[in-house]
Amino acid sequence: MRQLPHMNELQEKYAGKGLHIFTIYAQNHPVEHIRSLVKDKGIKYPLALSWQDEEQRWDMSSLPAVWIIGTDGKIAFTGKGSYEKVLEEQLAKVKYPGLGGVNVTPELESAAKAFAARDYAQALRLAEAAAEKSDASDATLAAAEAISERVADRLKALKNRAEVAEVENAWRLAEATWQVIERRFAKTDEAAEAAARLQKIKENKKAQLEMEAETAIHVLDRDLQFKEAAIEEWIDSYKKFAEKYKESVWAEKVKPAIERMEEDKKAADEEKKKAQK
Repeated sequence: MRQLPHMNELQEKYAGKGLHIFTIYAQNHPVEHIRSLVKDKGIKYPLALSWQDEEQRWDMSSLPAVWIIGTDGKIAFTGKGSYEKVLEEQLAKVKYPGLGGVNVTPELESAAKAFAARDYAQALRLAEAAAEKSDASDATLAAAEAISERVADRLKALKNRAEVAEVENAWRLAEATWQVIERRFAKTDEAAEAAARLQKIKENKKAQLEMEAETAIHVLDRDLQFKEAAIEEWIDSYKKFAEKYKESVWAEKVKPAIERMEEDKKAADEEKKKAQK
């Protein structure tokens, strides 16, 4: 809780310089409580609700805790306070986020800045404009081509993610990804296609059901965890969920959990009977 406003400050200060903030909410509060907190604090970065660390790999005895992943993909810091120096050192290595290895010439600085800001449509337009100039140097042509290729790679990865998500009935992810494409490739054919795909998802009753079910199961889990519900209530709640959303893939997804909980309850009941003899 105490860390949230500070993370907002870091997001505003460094978001365009290569910093990506991801947080994990590691307490068991109801979803509505968390939504209210996010709204009240004006949080602008991802806040994940899943917290599964059964093997205790995070090795943190108290919260809040911070991990900084460096430019080389390795953990540069783990702990609590005094991490901003490490953060500054890592960000100093990043001039144009996402363009590592590209020799950006002065003619392409505006394109590189647009790319770093994830305005890929603008980055592509500026790179192409620089390359079309009659006096463009070989270095500028090479850098323009590299930026164009990075833009194409980002688009390909995003479209692949969205399309695979649709096939796998992960409609929430599909919707979010098409929204990213629409925003980062504004005023292009790709943005128009993304808008059309988003409209189809909106009109797709099956997709809407899947998204409703996905939200419902996560809300249910958080509420049951918060109230420390008995296993009987978990089983009953999951069965009601499966019945309500029997037309969704989530009904099948919760069946193994129901079976596992019923087995655990049966084993516990048998142990209780033995203890009473």
